[in-house]
Amino acid sequence: MSAYVQEAIRVSGINRTDLVAACAFLIRTKQATGQHDAIEQLTSGKYTAVDLHEQMIQSFQVEIDREVNEEE
Repeated sequence: MSAYVQEAIRVSGINRTDLVAACAFLIRTKQATGQHDAIEQLTSGKYTAVDLHEQMIQSFQVEIDREVNEEE
């Protein structure tokens, strides 16, 4: 693993396992233009592990309409 990636892990606090998911999330949400850009943003301290984790959870959450559930 390159020193640049290790620095991104150290600065952001994200673990090695979640690094790929975090980079994919940043690219998918157009917060980064590619893998290199995502790593640069993590290295710069723009995102922390806690912030990214919360953003990823919120991206998958949907609000369930209670009226639809009551009819079923």
